[in-house]
Amino acid sequence: MFELDQRIAEQLTEVSLNSSIQVRCGNSNAFMVTASTMIPLMQMFEMSGVYICATRGAVEIIEAFEAIGVDVSGIQFIDLVSSGTLGGTDVQYPNISFVDSPIMLESVLLRTLYTLRISNSERNFVVIDSVNALAIYNEERMLAEYLHVFINTFRQREVLSVILNVPDQVPPMVLSNLDLYCTDLIDRGQVVIH
Repeated sequence: MFELDQRIAEQLTEVSLNSSIQVRCGNSNAFMVTASTMIPLMQMFEMSGVYICATRGAVEIIEAFEAIGVDVSGIQFIDLVSSGTLGGTDVQYPNISFVDSPIMLESVLLRTLYTLRISNSERNFVVIDSVNALAIYNEERMLAEYLHVFINTFRQREVLSVILNVPDQVPPMVLSNLDLYCTDLIDRGQVVIH
């Protein structure tokens, strides 16, 4: 049985649509923290949104949610991972679109804006999963600037932005800029199992 982190749901009750939330987690608890963030947004707050997949392919993420009994068919996924793999864009899910590479940050932003514009929902969120994956492919200063533009773009449109990262894998300048740009912090760090 999958168990959500209820403290995350409690923290989410205190944020507004024009907020930007930095969600810190570890490699070992990343999916639990992601699910504990997204499920309340979808179910309690009846939000829709866009999930930007930079760490794992969209099909893998959708299947992980389906495995715990969560329907994510109302979420649009932008996959930055699978387009470069064999057969990567041939998927059975209609709610997945692809951007060719994680270095195409402007394309990711434009695709996200377009996806939100054609959405029927008035209450939306955008999730980036994750900054540390984007940091592998993008120069530190450029990524910091992109995140600043990204956060402010959605703040002005009253779209909640959720930015996932594993802090010890994010360049210091990017992490300090996230601390500056984001209005809220959910920190569920690395879980150590003895």
